[in-house]
Amino acid sequence: MTKLISITITLFFLGLGFLLGVLNPDLVPFDLYWYQIELPISLLIVIAFATGLLTAGVIFLSQTLKLKWQIKRQKKAEKKQLNEIIALKKSLLDAQKQPPQQTKSNLPTSLVIENNQNN
Repeated sequence: MTKLISITITLFFLGLGFLLGVLNPDLVPFDLYWYQIELPISLLIVIAFATGLLTAGVIFLSQTLKLKWQIKRQKKAEKKQLNEIIALKKSLLDAQKQPPQQTKSNLPTSLVIENNQNN
C-alpha cells in the first residue's frame, strides 16, 4: 500500500514538473554578482527547490547526528551507573552473608587486659 502511495506521489510531482517546464519556457536573466546568465524560469525554480532541499537535509542530518551522539553518551553513562549498582548490591549481599564477628581478638589489647582483670 505504501509503495502505491509513493509511486502516485512521485508521478504527481513528475507531472507537475513537466507542466512547469512546458508552461514556462521563457528565458529570464539570473544575475549573480559576478556572472549573469539567462535560463528558463522552470529550471530556476527547480534549482531553487533543490538548493532548499539540500540545505534542509544538511541541517536535519547535523541535528540527527548530534542527538545520536548525545544518546550514545547517555547510554554509556547509564551502563556505568548500572555496573556500579550491581557492584554495590554484590558487596551488600556479601556483607549480609558474613555475620558480624565481635570477639576479643578484634578488640584493642588494652580493652582485653581490662576485661580479663575484671573477670
